[in-house]
Amino acid sequence: MSAHAMESVLHDLGVKREARTAFGEDASAFLKRYGVDAAEAEMISSFDIAKLLKAGVSPLLTYGFWMMNAPVKTRAAYLERSRETA
Repeated sequence: MSAHAMESVLHDLGVKREARTAFGEDASAFLKRYGVDAAEAEMISSFDIAKLLKAGVSPLLTYGFWMMNAPVKTRAAYLERSRETA
């Protein structure tokens, strides 16, 4: 797995409106553009923050990704997901 590839995805989802729109419409098709593998795509599309952090993805990028894309965009929800067993 590549933390760099996942960080590229999370960066774009944090700062690019068109990326967020494409992800919301068809996450699978959007993630294929970045060449992430199936496990990486699952971590991102399921908002599995604990696994992303364990895989070496930047906490700043996971937080930005969460706050721009997650169903519940709160700090408390992010922290709860980051503490789940990966």
